[in-house]
Amino acid sequence: MEITWVGMTRKHYQAGKPGRVRAIVIHATAGRHPGDLAWLRKGGDERRPVSCHYYIDKAGRISQMVQDDDIAWHAGVSRWKIDGLTRDNINTVSIGIELENLNTGRDPYPEGQVAAAAELTSMLVSRYDVPREQLVRHLDVSPGRKTDPAGFPWQAFVERVYAAIPTTPVDPAERLRTLMIDLAYRAAGSALPAQWPLHEAARRFNLGMPVALITGKTAAGRNAQDDLDRAVRLAGHPPMLVEIYARDLLYANAGTDDDTPPPSNQVRRLSSTPGSSLREALLGMLFRAADPVNGFQPAWAFHQYFLAHADRLGVPIGPSHRLVLGPRQTFVCQHFALDSLCSPVGSWKTIYRLSELNRELPDLKAPTAAVLRRALLDDLYRARTGRRYDPAALLIIHAERHNLGAPLGRPEVVVVAGEPYLLMPFAVDLLACRLPAIDWPLDRPLPSGTAVISLENMTSTQGSPGLLLGGSRLLQRLGLTRAKSEPLPEQTAAAAPLGQPSLQPVVLDLSSTLARGRRRTQMTPDQLLIIPTTGPATLDLQDEAERARWHYYVDTAGSIYRLRDEIYRAEAAQGLAVSDRAVVVAVEGNPATAAAPQRGALTWLVRALAATLRIPPDALFTLATAPSLPAERMAE
Repeated sequence: MEITWVGMTRKHYQAGKPGRVRAIVIHATAGRHPGDLAWLRKGGDERRPVSCHYYIDKAGRISQMVQDDDIAWHAGVSRWKIDGLTRDNINTVSIGIELENLNTGRDPYPEGQVAAAAELTSMLVSRYDVPREQLVRHLDVSPGRKTDPAGFPWQAFVERVYAAIPTTPVDPAERLRTLMIDLAYRAAGSALPAQWPLHEAARRFNLGMPVALITGKTAAGRNAQDDLDRAVRLAGHPPMLVEIYARDLLYANAGTDDDTPPPSNQVRRLSSTPGSSLREALLGMLFRAADPVNGFQPAWAFHQYFLAHADRLGVPIGPSHRLVLGPRQTFVCQHFALDSLCSPVGSWKTIYRLSELNRELPDLKAPTAAVLRRALLDDLYRARTGRRYDPAALLIIHAERHNLGAPLGRPEVVVVAGEPYLLMPFAVDLLACRLPAIDWPLDRPLPSGTAVISLENMTSTQGSPGLLLGGSRLLQRLGLTRAKSEPLPEQTAAAAPLGQPSLQPVVLDLSSTLARGRRRTQMTPDQLLIIPTTGPATLDLQDEAERARWHYYVDTAGSIYRLRDEIYRAEAAQGLAVSDRAVVVAVEGNPATAAAPQRGALTWLVRALAATLRIPPDALFTLATAPSLPAERMAE
C-alpha cells in the first residue's frame, strides 16, 4: 500500500496527542478529482474550514494531508458512543477518510477505490485497536446533517476490514439481514443511519422499501458538501428531512442544532398532508426525484391519475418516456413502484395500467395488450436491473405472486457463512435465495427446492417486528447454517433466479417534453461530439429542461436519456466548427475514467449513432472540459 504525503496548504487542523484515535469516519467528497483534493488540501475556506487525514481517489491512490495524531476537522457537529461513553465532537477521537465521489448514491465506487480504502482502514484499525462499532460513516455520527458516503457498500466493506481481525461471531441470519437492508438503501441511492426515525416510521406505516432520499443540496455544492445538505429548506417552513418509500413520501422537521434526529412521532406522510403550498412543494420533490427533467406537471394526464390513485400506483420511480412497439404503435409510459401507466401517443386521456393488461381492454385487443404488457415489463426490468424480464424466473415469480411491485435495483451476490446468496430489491420487499456457487449465472436454473427468503418475513433477534428470522430450525430452512437446507414450501420447481442480462441499455426518450431548439440547415448530422459535464445528473437534467444543449445524456449509472431529435441543433455545439453538423452526447463526469456501466452505455450509444447516421470514426470528437474549448479528436 502506497500513501503519498501531500500535506495542507493552510493549517486548518489542530495539534493532537498520541493515543487519541478511537474511531474512523468514512466520508465522500461530493466532488471530483482533482478539484475535491485541492479543496481539501487548502482546508475549504475561511468561512467553513475543513480538513481530513486521508483522501482516496477513484483510481485507488491514497493521499495523506494530516498526521494521524493531529485533529482534522472532518466530522463537524457529531455524536457517537466511543468505548461505552457517548461523545460529542468526534473529530477529537477519530481519523477521517474522504473518498472521491459525487455522493449522489448513483456515482459508483470502483473496486480499486474500495480495495484501497479497505486496506488503509484495516491498517488503521489494527494500529489503533478500533472496535467494529467505532468504524462509522459520516451519516452515522451526523445523521440529521449528512448523507455521505451515499451508495457505498458499507456492510461488505466493514466485513472486509475486519476479516482478519478476531471479533465476536455474528449470527448468519443477522448478517444476511444487515446486507439486505444495506442493499435496499443503496438501491435508493441512500444509506440507513443507526436508529433513524423515518426508517422506523416507514415500517410502522408499511410503506415498503426506500426509493429515494431528498436533500437540500444546490448547484453551489457541486465542488464540496455543504454542512447542512441533509435538510431540505422551503420558504416559510423549518428545515425538513425527506425520504421517499414505495408507498409514500415521509418528512419531519430537522432536529436541533446538536444533530439529534427528530422523534419518530413527528414523522408525517405526504398522503396525509392537506392541500397547501407545502403539499405542492413535496409533490414537486417526489416527481423531480424520478424525473429531474419534467418533475410534477399538474396538467399531465398521468399525474392527474396519480393524484386520484396514489394508493394503487405507489410513488414514481422513473421519467415519463416513449415506448415504441412497432409502426404506428408508440406509447408514453411512466413506471411507479406498484404499477405502471401508459397511453397511446395522441390519446392522452386513454390510460392503461400494467396490472390490467392481462386481458382485453376498450380499444385494446388482448393480443396487443399482451405485447404491450411484456414490453412495459421488459422496459422496467432492463432500466432498473440491467436484465430482461423473465416470467419464469424464481424471484420474479415470487414477486408477482406476492404483489411486491417493481424491481428497484440491480441484483447483488453476497457471501454469508461461506455460502453465496443472491439479493434483489423490490418495491414492497427484498428477496434472497442461495446460489450453488458464487459465480452461478443468474439466468441458469437453480436446484429444485431452492428457498426464497423475504426480508419482510424476518423477525429481529432484538424484537423489532419484520426484520430478522430467528430460531435454529428456521435458519436451517433458509440455508443459514451448515445443516442441510430444508426448502420453504412455496418454491419447489427448478428455475433461474432472474432473466438474462440485457444486451443493450435502455434509452429513455424524453424528447417529446423538452424544448426542441432550432432546426439544422444541414438536415443529416455527420459529426458526433461528446461533452463531459460537472454533474450530478439530477442537476444537469433539471438545467436541461429549457436550454436545448444536448441530444443525449449518459449518467454515471449507465442510463441513457434521449433529450431531443437529431434534426435539431444542440446549443452546446454553438461557436464550434461542428455546430450545425454534430449530434451532442453529454456525459456525467469524465468519459476517460467512467465506471463499467457508464462506459458500456456510452460505447453502445456511440456505436449505435455512428451506424444509424453513418458517422465515420474520424468524425468523433470530444471537448476536454467545457463547450467553449476547441474540440479535440477523441482517442479510439
